[in-house]
Amino acid sequence: MRAFGRAAGRRLGNSLGGKGRYVQTLCFMSGLTSAEWAAWVQAVGSIAAIVGAAGIAIHQAKLQHRNALKLLAAERQEARLDLGKALSVLASNSAKAMKNIANQLHDRESVHNAAEGLINCDIAEMARIDMYLRGIPLHGVPYSLVTLIMILGGTVRQFHEKVAMALRLHRQMDAAMFDDFFRTMEKMNASIEATCRDIEKRIGEIEA
Repeated sequence: MRAFGRAAGRRLGNSLGGKGRYVQTLCFMSGLTSAEWAAWVQAVGSIAAIVGAAGIAIHQAKLQHRNALKLLAAERQEARLDLGKALSVLASNSAKAMKNIANQLHDRESVHNAAEGLINCDIAEMARIDMYLRGIPLHGVPYSLVTLIMILGGTVRQFHEKVAMALRLHRQMDAAMFDDFFRTMEKMNASIEATCRDIEKRIGEIEA
């Protein structure tokens, strides 16, 4: 049977020229028939196809993973930027509220009237803003804004406490204490305006 296979291999080699002679040589050296060699070649080709398909699949998976990471990074950056813009609005509202209260409480008489409920004082608005600032998740904020958020929150909190104390203790305050109160409000208003400018500058740098 093997002799017949070798004869078939030689006939195939004669018909295929050089390639046929190569197959004939392989058959002679290995002791395999051309049919057996064809089966081996087919098996090797199948394995190569499987390996190639696996390589393509792995490459595509890696590419999809990289694209997913890029998309996630872009989404996080956009979320941080949105949070920064929200902070900018909150800072602006804080500055407006503080300035409005300073205008409402511009002298001793206005402090007394506000404490007695005779004129309006937006101290409740300052309490809400303070609550909003306390609720900002610092871990999700761009690092360049973290310190500014802490400064903003501290300024708003101190202003709110200072005004609340003046309204509560207005009858016990003398001229020197009122002067200190008005100077403190003026300094805090200047401080929060500077903080607002710094926040706007940092957000502009993040967007660039």
